[in-house]
Parts: sequence; structure tokens; C-alpha cells
Amino acid sequence: MITSIIFSKDRPLQLDLCISSLKKNFHDTNEIIVIEKYSEKYRHSLMNLKNQHQDVVFYNQSKSIYKDIKDWCLLSNNDYMAFFTDDNIFYIGLKTDNAYEKIFKHPYGVCCVSLRMGLNIDRRSHLGSVDEDKPYSYEDAGDVILVPKTQYGYGSYWSYSHSLDGHIFKKSYVMEMMSELYYLDKHFSFCQTPNCLEEKMQRFWTISPNVIVCPKQSVVVNSPNNRVSETHQENMSGEKYDYTPEQMLDIYSQGKRIDIDLLDFSSIRCPHQEIDIMKGLK
Repeated sequence: MITSIIFSKDRPLQLDLCISSLKKNFHDTNEIIVIEKYSEKYRHSLMNLKNQHQDVVFYNQSKSIYKDIKDWCLLSNNDYMAFFTDDNIFYIGLKTDNAYEKIFKHPYGVCCVSLRMGLNIDRRSHLGSVDEDKPYSYEDAGDVILVPKTQYGYGSYWSYSHSLDGHIFKKSYVMEMMSELYYLDKHFSFCQTPNCLEEKMQRFWTISPNVIVCPKQSVVVNSPNNRVSETHQENMSGEKYDYTPEQMLDIYSQGKRIDIDLLDFSSIRCPHQEIDIMKGLK
């Protein structure tokens, strides 16, 4: 089974949707941990979330996000770790019958399983533009495809193995990465956002196995309807369906929630694709 870690900051309505989507569709996870960094204005909503999702562990992010992940690896009884952000939606059911041991023992050498990639993905969104990003080099392996990341150019989603948007890694590998990053963090004072964490993880790209395993149809999408991070201002959000965290807090405080079954996922072509999540309010 898999331990799922969700990073969340000041987005209770979206976090509720993310958690609910994992519970509904990610049948291979038996442990969900939210590493949160909620400001005072949002603390009450976080208490409501804890009451609603009592089977989820909520952990207040410490001074080192790298140490937090390392510690949760040590506490987890599972051999695999999946990472999500609170604006991820697990939109299609997935059950592999815990075939991850077989997947990661593939002779080609597997770096990760990417749940956000699939043959339906053919677009890349960056800095306000949408460009073609089709899969052209892969091996069909039945229910999954094997993607050699070094066959794709820099910037392609198909080469981007070290992502926190729905990627699964062996726990032992996550431990290796976080041990090194925590050591460096103590000496160089890294920034502590999930975006920074993902950025620092790229140092391991060149020495990691070459293959990314994906389902034939992506099952996770990131819907960037708003921004909460104080870093990486180049990441676009709210270009089509802009809902501010303050608006969404008001909606959450009214007792409304987003029902995944009311959302439209009929044409997912990009891992970062805005969904009109307000259509799911009930």
C-alpha cells in the first residue's frame, strides 16, 4: 500500500476536494497525511476539516519541510510514498492490486509512477502559453506505459520525474533525497514551500532511474484556480476560473463543499488544467 502526503496552505475547500477524491478513487492508499501551513485566518476551517476527516493525519509543517517528510517516511509502514498538493484532484478510480513492487523492479529501472501523465496528455502550459507536448517515445506494457524521460527535451512534462503533483516513489528513495536535502537545509537555510521542495528535488534527476511509469489515462489533474505560495511567482493560476482563497474560505465557512461527481473531466489534456470547480458546489 501507499502513504499519501498532501501539502496544503490556506485552501480548505480545495483540500477537502483533494482528500475526498483520494478516498474515492485512490484505492491503493491506506494512509493520508496532510502537511499544512495554515495562517490564523484559516485555522478554524482546518479544525472543521480535522473533524470531517478523522481518518486523515494533519501535521503542522515544522521549520524544515525536508525533515518533516523524512520523519513521516520513518513512521510509515508502507514501502511507497505518493505526493499531492491541495489543488490536485484524483479524478478517475485507480487500483493496481498493489503491483508497485513489480513495477519498481522493472529491469529498465523505474524512477517513479506518474499519476498525472497518460496518453491523453498532449499539452504543456507554461507562463500563460499552451504548447504541444505529445508522448512520442514510450513502451506499451499493458495497463501502463513506460516512458524513457531522457528521450524528451528539457521542460517537457514527459521528462519531469521529480514532481509533487501525483507522483509515487519508493520510500527508500524518498528517504535518501530528504536526508541529503535536510542536511543541506541545515547549512544553507532553504526556503520551505512545496515549490521549493520540488525545485530542490531536481538535483537528483540525473542520477535517478530513467523510466517514468504512467497509466494509459491520467488519473490526477492539478487545477490551479488560485495562488497561495509566496515563491515561484512565474507559476500561473486563475487564468480561466479565478477563485481567490478568501472567496473559497467564505464558501467553505457556509458549509458548502465541492462534489467531484459534478465536475467535468471529459477533456484533460494537460497536467495543470483549470477546472471550473465551483460547478461542483453543493
